[in-house]
Amino acid sequence: MHIDPSRIWKTDTPGYVVVLDAECRYDHQVHGRYLAAERCTPADIADLHPRDRRHDPRATPRWPCQQIVALSWLVLTDGDDGLRPIRMETRGCPEQDEAGIVAAFLADMAQLGRVQLTTWGGFHADLPQILLAATAAGLRLPPSLTALHAPWRREASGHCDLMTEMCAGAKSPHLAEVAAKLGVPAKLTCRPDQVSRLMDQGKWSSVKAVAEGDVLTTTMLLMRWRHLLGGSVSTLDATRRLTAFIAEHCAHRPYAADWRRYGDDLLATAFAAEARKVETLGASACC
Repeated sequence: MHIDPSRIWKTDTPGYVVVLDAECRYDHQVHGRYLAAERCTPADIADLHPRDRRHDPRATPRWPCQQIVALSWLVLTDGDDGLRPIRMETRGCPEQDEAGIVAAFLADMAQLGRVQLTTWGGFHADLPQILLAATAAGLRLPPSLTALHAPWRREASGHCDLMTEMCAGAKSPHLAEVAAKLGVPAKLTCRPDQVSRLMDQGKWSSVKAVAEGDVLTTTMLLMRWRHLLGGSVSTLDATRRLTAFIAEHCAHRPYAADWRRYGDDLLATAFAAEARKVETLGASACC
């Protein structure tokens, strides 16, 4: 039996890792209530310098004045043989509103029991958004997630923000930047600045594909990071697990073909490397 060295010193290791991503848009009704509380008038906003509008919450709603419109999460088993994806769940508009989306997510986490949530930048974005939405909807956290109320206790919170873990003291990078360094597919459905346009056009299937795409990219980065830390699963095996899952369960999505090519290219590269080793050994034997 193979033992993953990265897990040896962990206690109460979760049985599942859940990688998630949320897509949000401005909630103009909530923002309107905020403007009323601030006694803010259109003239006040018009007086703002253009460069200040982006950072002034009266002109550009901050996260409390946004709403979740799509949430995707990938459930992986976390055993001695490493991470294995078992199912992808996605909830979003138009079938569900924010309360329904978050309720479905929390219900699934309650069913799973002990989990470790993993995000890219979720410490500053996804998790606060989910917790505030749950509060607004009058929901309760399942026992497995109650430690999220103490986010500064990173290890004990049950949440791993892979971005902060990987970048350490460096400036926080975009998901696509790190993915580019590792050659991992990212942002395949559309440009990040076009997601809001998809929402405005009611293209909710594409919005859900955006969330799923970020989940899959984050999962691949997590697998690579686990390998760096001494995990027993090779990069090739981890990639084949994820790409096989996508081919079986996500073939209808626009990102599926790119992931298939990524897996095929990595396999071809591995075969070529082995062939070169054989040639080198053969040449050495002849000398």
